[in-house]
Amino acid sequence: MKRLPRIIYAILLLSVTSLGWATCPEGQEENDRTGECEPIKGSAKAKKSLSSGSGWNFRPSLPRGLKKYSHQLVSAPNHPVRYGKKSERFEVRPGDCTKSRWYPKGWNDCKTDRERSELEQIKHKNCSVPYCGPWQRQGEEYWYRWSLYIPEGHQNIFRTKLAYGQFHQFRIKPMGGCPPAFMFQEYGGGYWLNIQPTILGYDDNYRLLEVDKFVGKWNDIVVHARWSGGNDGWFSVWVNGDPKVDYHGKTMACQGVASSNIDVYFKYGVYRSFMSRSSKSKTVTTIAYYDGVVRSKSRDGMFDPLPE
Repeated sequence: MKRLPRIIYAILLLSVTSLGWATCPEGQEENDRTGECEPIKGSAKAKKSLSSGSGWNFRPSLPRGLKKYSHQLVSAPNHPVRYGKKSERFEVRPGDCTKSRWYPKGWNDCKTDRERSELEQIKHKNCSVPYCGPWQRQGEEYWYRWSLYIPEGHQNIFRTKLAYGQFHQFRIKPMGGCPPAFMFQEYGGGYWLNIQPTILGYDDNYRLLEVDKFVGKWNDIVVHARWSGGNDGWFSVWVNGDPKVDYHGKTMACQGVASSNIDVYFKYGVYRSFMSRSSKSKTVTTIAYYDGVVRSKSRDGMFDPLPE
């Protein structure tokens, strides 16, 4: 029998529009005031426990039109699980376009050649307005971790754009959208980091996983980012403990907007865009599993050994 991993994540589905996580790595606990993971203070016994709080909150990014199968909390042994007994399953079938809860004034995938089942980071788990920040701000530094499993039998639908995670941006005043900063995409096969043109003025792509390593197994992603509109930012990526990207420079940008007026927020799930570019998108379903979605101020626990 394999040893249990040192990091344990308890996942709680709170409602259709809100998710909370017990996501602090070992030796850390959630600060009730800030919602951040911090080193546990107190006895040696206390240091072995994990927080059961939910400071890392999510909701469906476009909830109108979601199906029962779009996002599910599933259990082992019937589904792949990385930690404990549960994981998250995302599924997008042809025609699964959704809308903002504030439609008709909000975004509508059905009119923009897109399909998705994604969760977006929010600050408050009971948020019921378009803006739920602040999220990540100018000058802040965080560690992120998530595990991703793409099932056997997966079909790539390139040239349709298929994303499994993104760090998006939001203009605070006047409130409105900005382009993504970093996206994790499939392209012609495998798993790639795409630094968006809003950051560099052009697309810059880094292959994180080859095709044969991307499908049919769990892959653990770690990101260390400093959010900055200047040259003192960075965005580093590890896959299964191996360093893959070490980018230094601007990590947040929106044309005509000061970086102090931008929030960055994390999204994950399955996001298919430019559907019309591939005829396969009319017949192919995309499924992805996620587990252990973490944000922390500390590196502690991010690279702990995990089961094969």
